[in-house]
Amino acid sequence: MTNDKETRYDRQLRLWASSGQSKLEDSHVCLINATPTGSETLKNLILPGIGEYTIIDNKLVTSTDLSSNFFLKKPDLNCYLSCAISNNLNELNQEVKGHAITSSIEDILINESESYWEKFNIVIISDYLPSLRKLIEILWSRQIPILIINSIGYYGSLNILTNEITVIETHDPSKLFDLRIDKPWPELQQFADSFDLDKLNDAEHSHVPYIVIFIKALDKWKSLHNGQPPLTYADKKLFKSYIESMSRNIQLETNFMEAANSYHRACQKTEIPDSINALFIKSKERGLANDTPIFWIYIAALENFVTKNNQQLPLAGSLPDMASDTKNYINLQNIYRTKALKDQKLFTEEVHGILESIGRNPTDIPNESIAVFCKNVQLLFVTIGSRKLVDTQLIEKLYQESDDSDEYNTLAIYFAILTFNIFVGQNGRNPTIEDLDSFIKIFGQNFSSRPISLSIANSFKEILAHNTRNYHNLCSLMGGVASQEVLKLTTSQYIPLDNLFVFDGIRSSSERYKIGSLN
Repeated sequence: MTNDKETRYDRQLRLWASSGQSKLEDSHVCLINATPTGSETLKNLILPGIGEYTIIDNKLVTSTDLSSNFFLKKPDLNCYLSCAISNNLNELNQEVKGHAITSSIEDILINESESYWEKFNIVIISDYLPSLRKLIEILWSRQIPILIINSIGYYGSLNILTNEITVIETHDPSKLFDLRIDKPWPELQQFADSFDLDKLNDAEHSHVPYIVIFIKALDKWKSLHNGQPPLTYADKKLFKSYIESMSRNIQLETNFMEAANSYHRACQKTEIPDSINALFIKSKERGLANDTPIFWIYIAALENFVTKNNQQLPLAGSLPDMASDTKNYINLQNIYRTKALKDQKLFTEEVHGILESIGRNPTDIPNESIAVFCKNVQLLFVTIGSRKLVDTQLIEKLYQESDDSDEYNTLAIYFAILTFNIFVGQNGRNPTIEDLDSFIKIFGQNFSSRPISLSIANSFKEILAHNTRNYHNLCSLMGGVASQEVLKLTTSQYIPLDNLFVFDGIRSSSERYKIGSLN
């Protein structure tokens, strides 16, 4: 990456590093329907440097468009909407390539082969699309993620439709450190044994890293409790008290204060998380082939690694900050780093072995990628998606959350948005409050014939009372939400939405829902 780019993208590089930026710049995003929400979404992708984008829309700019879209100017009136918005958005970042297609999506689906869509990494659909179901089937079969954004009045929804999402760099905020206090390897044990706390002077005693304190305290505890670590809450409180008693003056020795406050790290059991064991099962179900994604090659290699290494994962090698003198902390860092590099080397051998067994070149996966996996192995994220916009569980949840009070129902907002789009498809116009009876009838025909409660009816009325898609504050917010999810998917970092988001702008609240897998 050039110095110019490093300077321009300085802030975001702190979020997803150069590896994430490279993936972003290699991405091509398609927007169907050049709405205000879609324009806001693209703006938030162009500024950080998405590689390419394409807008598909055959409509012309109207006076209504000029008043509702910040990315249109008066000279754009009667021009193609996709061309006008693309030209104006291109001014935001000259490094980004923007394309406009003035054909209708229906014509493209008829005239182009299904492989036409393979050039896109993500397809964003903004608001109503008559051919939605057909497009979903095409993109789903090619494992191209779909984002469906709807903005109506003060309400919005976002669906993410994708077969599977795997994330290695989740940036989990829990700061889970793998310290192996209960299972120190020989070099770490030797380092801890080199400290004779009773013979240290006060200055040296106050600079002993708390990892050493933990190892010594846990060894002592086990010797008094038949080799068992602190298991119950009461035991752990006693263990904390024992750590405090090891200090010569707990009010002055910062290292012992830190140890007492972080005693849970000493009680952390070194084992394979249930989530990783579940991935091992899933990996066996999938099997291995020449086209197996890199993530699942890593999982297969990981299972081989833990089988050969006492059921332990590769060590990440990172340490928390702690009170210590420079010499001891650097020595401790080197011990953890050396062990992490050793584990990484062994894991790399397992990866290369699998690649060779399925007829792929070991150089297909760079060592940097393997290092990132080893560093984040405890915090992997995997989810199986759905191609449906509704499932039976979501309908049941709608009725469970509804009642005959004046309370509004967030999930009812989502069903109102879906019903709104069906109404538009059937009638060629937006429904109004006078269409409430027809609106409820459409809901019953498509989702549930059961009577609706007052809270659901109130949500429907709210949607019909504000039946425009052009409230720019809402469009801007939903564009921000959608673009954030696109960035997660393109960079393969951070945990994405899984898989439905609904926003209520009247009450400034939002909810997330999961639509069933593999539907």
